This record gives sequence, structure tokens and C-alpha cells, in this order.
Amino acid sequence: MDRQDMLSVLIGVVIVLVVALVVKPALYGGSGGGADTPCAIQTPIPAPEISRPTLAPAPSHDGGEDLVREFRWTAIDGGVHTATLKIPLSLFERERQTPRIQDPSAWGRYALSEDDSPYVRELAEKIASSPFNVPENDYYQVMDIIFFVQQLPYALDNATESYTEGRVPPTGTYAGEEVEYPKYPVETLVDGKGDCEDSSILTAALLNQMDYDVVLLHYSDHLAVGVQIQNFDPYYVNYTPKYYDYRGKRYYYVETTGYKPIPNPISGQYDGGRWGKPFPVGDAQETGIGSVGSEKPRIIPLHYLVVPAHHTIRPAHPVPGGEG
Repeated sequence: MDRQDMLSVLIGVVIVLVVALVVKPALYGGSGGGADTPCAIQTPIPAPEISRPTLAPAPSHDGGEDLVREFRWTAIDGGVHTATLKIPLSLFERERQTPRIQDPSAWGRYALSEDDSPYVRELAEKIASSPFNVPENDYYQVMDIIFFVQQLPYALDNATESYTEGRVPPTGTYAGEEVEYPKYPVETLVDGKGDCEDSSILTAALLNQMDYDVVLLHYSDHLAVGVQIQNFDPYYVNYTPKYYDYRGKRYYYVETTGYKPIPNPISGQYDGGRWGKPFPVGDAQETGIGSVGSEKPRIIPLHYLVVPAHHTIRPAHPVPGGEG
């Protein structure tokens, strides 16, 4: 065998070794120096499901995040209005973590929250921004505030849909299966719904920002608002206004949990609440709430200070001291 033939044989041997040691292991996922164990076949990663877009918190002026809420409502003049409100996420989360007060006598402090005040005032100015060129201007501006709140959906405290997180906050107070969770005004605005104490606290907060004197009206199974309106003359209403005198002032009943449904003027049918009118100041006749018609409520000023009925005094044991 001449030199050229030997060179050809050597080249062939090298090619065989390369195929055996490198190419074949690579086809099975080996590194070229390991066992001939096939690698696991990777299944394709499924494409992510396309979900409905959610409103992400927006950047806040203080460097945090804001919860942006859009409101659309019908004013008492029949016009449709819109407003945007930005509420700091940190404020909302802090209030969610605040334990609730069980005594309704102290719920006025929620309406007077200093942290909520700037956002409540901003909303009040947007709702009642246009003065009415009539002698009853004060009355109509109050009615605009009331009608806004009456259009918020009603939801009980123990209903998960009452909370934007979809669960009842752990800071509520429980009595059996019932839960009591009076919301700060900001919480009701973020959730977009609530029950009678939530809508009453929000209404009281809005009217208080407009410098109206308001109280809470506590019935056995209901909470409403009383508002003092100077020179209120109900000559333009067709009902006898309900009011309560308290400490030399007269407070008119305000229902906050809904509005009067009326039939469609064309079809004569009720269209699922699309047609309605507000419960005006002092109107308690058509609320359908038995306690409002039969009971005298407990009148609670917003600045009411809760005083415990009694204190249990326990003797203090002396602390053992060391020898000097």
C-alpha cells in the first residue's frame, strides 16, 4: 500500500470517529462525551390566553400609583355628566387595612377623614359645578349630590361583589354570618358600590365638603342622612317633607340607597332601572323601608364622640423590685 492509499485510509478512520463521537451523540442530545441517552422532547408552550384589559394603576403625583375611576351619571336636569377621579393606591390599601368601628355612633369619622377630604372635595366640585340661576340654587345643588350617590349600585357588606378585590376585607366586624364593614368615602368610590351606611357616609362627606350641616340617621335596620337647608320651602314638591329637630336645628331626611324607578314614557314598561327620578330631600314615603316610616331614628352628628358606658378597673399588681 503506497503512501497515498494509507493517507486515504487514515482520513476515512478520522471521519468515522468524528461521526461516532460527535455527530451521533449530538442527535440524541448528548454532549459528545456522555451517555447516549435521548434528551426529553420539549412540548410547545401554549400561547397565553387573551384576557379582557384591566385598568392598571396610573402614576401618582407623589411618586406612587393612582387608582383611576370614571363616573357617568344623570344629573337632576336630565343631562349626562362624566368625571374622572384619581385616588392613591396607598391610601386605598391603608384604609382597607384599618379595623372597622362597630358602633354606628362613631361612623361619622369616616365621612370626616382628612385623608379622603381632597378627593371628596374634588368630586363634589365636579358634581355640583354649575350653579342654577334660580332662588332654590342650594336645594338643586344638594339634589345633584344626592342623585349621584343614589345611582351607585347597592351591594351588601357580606357580598364579595361589593369589593373591588372580590373578597370581604378581613378588617370587618362579624356577628354570625353577617358582616359589618362601613367604608371610607374613598373605598366606596373605588368599589363603585355599597350598602346604606356606605352611601350615607359618602353623601355626608360630599355635603360636608360643601359646608352643609349634616347628621346620620340611624334606624334599627337602616342608615340615612339628615341635611339642614336654610329657608327650605317645599312649595315645589308634592309630598310632606320628613324632618327631625335636633339641638335647635331642623334636619331633612335624605335617602341615599337608590332612586325611584319609573316606567318608560313610550312603552309604559319598567326597563330595568333605565328610567327613574331621585328621591328628593325630605321624601321618605316611597322608600319602602318600614323602619323609616315607623321609627324615630337616633340622630348622630358627624363629630360625635363615643363615650364607653363603663370601664372595668383591674387591680395593678406591684412589680417585683431587686434589692438595692
